[in-house]
Amino acid sequence: MLRAAGRVAGSTEQTRALDTLDAITAPSVGAAVVLVLLVATVRRRLVPGLLSVAVIAASIGTAEVIQHFVGRPLLLAHGYRREDQSFPSGHVAVAMSVMCALVMVVPYRFRGLVVVLGSVWAAGVGVATVTAGWHRPSDTVGAGLIAVGYACSAVAVLARWGKVREAVVRTPAGRALRAVLAGTYAVVAVAGIAVAAAVVVQPVSDRGDPAAALLLAGRSLALSASAAVAVALLVLLRHVDLGAPPADPGEEGRRDVEPGHAGVHRPSGT
Repeated sequence: MLRAAGRVAGSTEQTRALDTLDAITAPSVGAAVVLVLLVATVRRRLVPGLLSVAVIAASIGTAEVIQHFVGRPLLLAHGYRREDQSFPSGHVAVAMSVMCALVMVVPYRFRGLVVVLGSVWAAGVGVATVTAGWHRPSDTVGAGLIAVGYACSAVAVLARWGKVREAVVRTPAGRALRAVLAGTYAVVAVAGIAVAAAVVVQPVSDRGDPAAALLLAGRSLALSASAAVAVALLVLLRHVDLGAPPADPGEEGRRDVEPGHAGVHRPSGT
């Protein structure tokens, strides 16, 4: 895959990929953190905001630590290892974690839109790292797993602290749209793997341009990773409002009678 990316070195598509990657800098990450905290402050969701920032910091930090201290094995006899450890992708870790952080702090009714915009950006970054020859597709998958893992941990902490409540889309059209959105991302995730598999199993002699075919496979896997993170967020946070203020005593009493209307239930006396 890295050799295939080397074949397009200096091309217009690789130049665009490098421009996309160059936009991820320390100031841009800082701006993303400020945006997350601003949204959380306006919504009076300080705890989810701080946990969201922690997701970004932990994802980037974990990617850097693994790159510097964990050696990547040679899986093939004819394989080779880059001088710099490429697993996982730091740029993709930034994009994925920012997407997760924003999803955690925005209002529930805007969550689908944020997932779409964030996943498009994250997918673009993932595809760009492969096109530029900076990373293997598995590097983008690893970065996505790190980001969504920390996001899951943050949601678990909020649930433990009683800051997770049920949220319902009020209109049938809205509910149908969210279901279609999650289904679409699931299809994209599977289709990306299918395209890569089709390229790999195809005999080399049948490929018009083997390098271009392999690069297509790598991009498809990077796209699949982004879609998988998006669908994980949509399913994990389905009908869930994060950081909602405590319910009043009257509502708490109603929750005891109708537990189906609450997102988190506590045993009596706790």
